[in-house]
Amino acid sequence: MTAGSTQGEMAEDFPLAGRAAAFEQLLEILRTVRKGKVGTVVLSGPSGSGKTALLELFLDHCRTAARGVRVLSAMGDDWEAQFALAGYSQLMRTLPLRTAKDYDGGPALAPGPVASLTPDQVVNYASTLSTHLEGLQTHGSVVVAVDDVHKLDEASLRILTFVMRRLHDKRVLFLLTLNPVDAPRVPAGVLDFLTGHQVVRIPLEPLSPQQVQDMARNLFGLDLSATAAHGLVTHTGGIAQSIVELLRELPPETWQSWFPSLPPTSRVRARVRSVLAAASPALVAAAEAAAVLGPGAGLAEVATVGGLESAMPALDEGHRAGLLGLSVDQSRSAVAFLEPGTAEAVYEQIVPSRRIALHRKAAEAVQSEGEQLGHRVAATPAADETLAAELEEFARRQATVGAWQDASTALFSASRLSPDVRARNLRLLKAVDALVGSGNVAQAQAWAGAVDALPPSPLRSSVLGYLSTVSGQNDSAQSQLEMAWRTSNPQHEPAAAAQVAQRFVLHGVASWDGPMITGWAERAMALTEPGTPAHIESEAIYGLGLYAQGRIADAEASYQRASAQAAENAQKQRVQMGAGWLALRLDNAEFALVNFESAAPTEYRGGSLRISLWAEAWLARTHLVLGNWDAAAATISRASVRLETSRMPLIRPLLYWTAAELWSMRGDWDRARYYVSQAAVQPGTYRAMQVPASLARARFHEARADYESALAAMQPLAELDPWTDQRVSFWPWQDTYVNALVMTDKLDAANTFLTAFEAVHREREVPSDLARVAWARGRLLAAQGDPDMAREYFEAALGHLRGLNRPYLRARISFAFGQSMRRAGKRRLASSVLRAARDLYDTLGAATYVERCDRELKATGLDVGNLPDPADPVLSAVGSHHQQLTAQEQAVAELVAAGATNKEAARALFLAEKTVQYHLTRLYRKMGIRSRSELAAAFRAKD
Repeated sequence: MTAGSTQGEMAEDFPLAGRAAAFEQLLEILRTVRKGKVGTVVLSGPSGSGKTALLELFLDHCRTAARGVRVLSAMGDDWEAQFALAGYSQLMRTLPLRTAKDYDGGPALAPGPVASLTPDQVVNYASTLSTHLEGLQTHGSVVVAVDDVHKLDEASLRILTFVMRRLHDKRVLFLLTLNPVDAPRVPAGVLDFLTGHQVVRIPLEPLSPQQVQDMARNLFGLDLSATAAHGLVTHTGGIAQSIVELLRELPPETWQSWFPSLPPTSRVRARVRSVLAAASPALVAAAEAAAVLGPGAGLAEVATVGGLESAMPALDEGHRAGLLGLSVDQSRSAVAFLEPGTAEAVYEQIVPSRRIALHRKAAEAVQSEGEQLGHRVAATPAADETLAAELEEFARRQATVGAWQDASTALFSASRLSPDVRARNLRLLKAVDALVGSGNVAQAQAWAGAVDALPPSPLRSSVLGYLSTVSGQNDSAQSQLEMAWRTSNPQHEPAAAAQVAQRFVLHGVASWDGPMITGWAERAMALTEPGTPAHIESEAIYGLGLYAQGRIADAEASYQRASAQAAENAQKQRVQMGAGWLALRLDNAEFALVNFESAAPTEYRGGSLRISLWAEAWLARTHLVLGNWDAAAATISRASVRLETSRMPLIRPLLYWTAAELWSMRGDWDRARYYVSQAAVQPGTYRAMQVPASLARARFHEARADYESALAAMQPLAELDPWTDQRVSFWPWQDTYVNALVMTDKLDAANTFLTAFEAVHREREVPSDLARVAWARGRLLAAQGDPDMAREYFEAALGHLRGLNRPYLRARISFAFGQSMRRAGKRRLASSVLRAARDLYDTLGAATYVERCDRELKATGLDVGNLPDPADPVLSAVGSHHQQLTAQEQAVAELVAAGATNKEAARALFLAEKTVQYHLTRLYRKMGIRSRSELAAAFRAKD
């Protein structure tokens, strides 16, 4: 690896996952230092984040790959910190220590347990170090590295800081590592310098799931699933050392399925044993109580369970030992372990009888009914039907308010405690069903084999059908749900039959089948009382089924009724999400935004991750529509973590469609291409998956002006997602389809499709739909040679958006308008409209289309800032007696010089391919060149 390596090249095979960027930054700083500028860098991060590994890798590079670099190094140590000059002696190991008698005959100052140095002594030792460094740097550059600077003795720290502050115009790099938790151990004056503006700080952030996957593949040959990677990050806090230890210690099969928790590493186990062996009985009791109570244990609860009069002395001791501490915020205080895995290590070492006793005390100490039941379950190793019945009743009440995760946890416990096999199996089925309802598909899939092995029953088929639906398996869901309905008995077990009907409602939404949605929703609601889960969840989707059939007024009335009747709990958020879908489609995006933001936190109220992910996927889309693109990117980032953890394919294309489109527009092609691949689905999956997957590909190719590929991506949609008098499409793809047909010269096909689409009956006109139809017709008319009529349609399209905050759609229409007018020779109109489009795209951060607008503006020849420069090397190369290039010739030249084919240049400039060839012939003659390679060379000279 050389100092000139790029970050992109290193990231692929860099030995330290997630640290390639930091290494590249160090290399860049070293390059600056080698030009004669002193630099000071602090690598900061918690213990185990990889500071030492990165430091050693960089120093190894300095010693072997970087010529003329000398390295002085030292390492802080808790034990050596009691000796003055211990760190200094490591740095100066190449020279004998000078004694104080060399400085006015003072006492000797070899390393020893000296409390501190006098100021004069600090200056004298600093002078020696400075002289040494100046001598070394005359023959090259010097790197002074101190690992764990917070563990260095104070005398050495003060000498080092004195030198760093005063050494200038020398080729010296000071590189230190610091654990922020231990920063208070550093003397105040030294810490002020290390955190000041003259020091470059490189924080080592926790590893991301993607980086964990890369690490597992590179170091251990393991292909971790996204779920496993996210589980590792959650368990370890993204600390590299802990992740490596777990990957090394646990068998490979651990990572091939869902796992509820991860054990502590051997290092953490050993450290916990060591700390507890030396701890007071009070600290041991507090640690055991905190481990039993779990995350968020309150101070009073720890004291009660641990049998302590006050937990504070124990917490003080635990804090000093680095075991546990107290976190306090405005809402509450909580006892927390300081290192990931510590709670598990403490819990492991509690003997079973004491563990049971502690759980019994915890059941009396906590306030939440769910937590009380959980501790009682942990304190009951054998079957207990009474407790199982209590758990089942608790689960029923939690299901009523939509708290499916809580219901699932209780039902799994009830199943384990059931003495009767039939009751155990029934509760297990209900537990898995609730697990699917919560959106934890990864865990539910781990139980699929156990469910499949149970005796056939309507509930078993219903659960498997439900799981197939959220997993995106259309055919399997259909067959399982049909089996469940055939074997159910609505008269004798209406609630069970209603549950099957409600599963069909979700199946209908995924299929975007209006009659299926409303038909099954009506059955489910008829079989249940208002307020029951099946009734509420069916009602929350019923309005979408009405809209899918074109019944807009009925759909709106349905959501008004549902919203008025829904209680303030997780179930209401389902209604809010459905109402948000409808509002977004009917151009009330601001109302949709409010509803999606309200529905997104369902998971945190004990509700459904599935609902949260649906809401966040549509929230990201709403932000995109409203022009809040940074907010859209943040929502995608947040939701993608939970989506990959949950393994819910049904929602992936919807979220990643927006992601692919966003990053395509912003010109981040690698990221956009990644999201296109993540949105991809197999044939036979649900319509709600296939349509956004196709749109993700289409918008990616459209942004690259590859209209043939965009058309290929969208071709299936005309059959897959038709808009007829009886069926309304939910996804606005029709204008993009017409545009792709026009841009690939399929004008007759575009006219046939668009004419049929315009003729479809609509109960109510939606302004954005009108705008899309109008600009599609304008694009087609312009291509057919009728620019005046095309202009009327484009202006009508923009008029339909008047009063709506739709900057993205307005920019799309304006770009097509300006491009069409430029091709028709209406240069002033084209320039004006393209400037408006450019401003909108620039505001959105859509770099791809800002560049395309600039190219179109230059092609008009009217944009003063883009007129050809008479001093341009491209023109001066052919002599002053030649004509300058026209605006369109200049635009063609730039594209071809950059490597575009004639067809690609024609697509990008909305010209015929023959026209591009004509312009090339003329500009070759003007420039006195004969080939594309000579044209590219001329532009390289210009650049």
